[in-house]
Amino acid sequence: MKDIDILKDILEYKIANQTFYNENLIKVRNPEIRQVFTQLRDDEMRAIVKLQQKIQRLGSPPGIIAKIFPAKPKY
Repeated sequence: MKDIDILKDILEYKIANQTFYNENLIKVRNPEIRQVFTQLRDDEMRAIVKLQQKIQRLGSPPGIIAKIFPAKPKY
């Protein structure tokens, strides 16, 4: 399995978590629990954005700088 496929699976999982928190925010009345769910949802959103950016970088061809200065030295 390729790295990009693993990241896409993790992304789907994170999106499902965020959906779970959103759905339960509607149902929960306790303000403390709502605050916890809101924080967890926001944490998932930040993780989703980072994963999407990482997937986009892996899926795009390397730019000119990456060709000149590779991330991993080739020995």
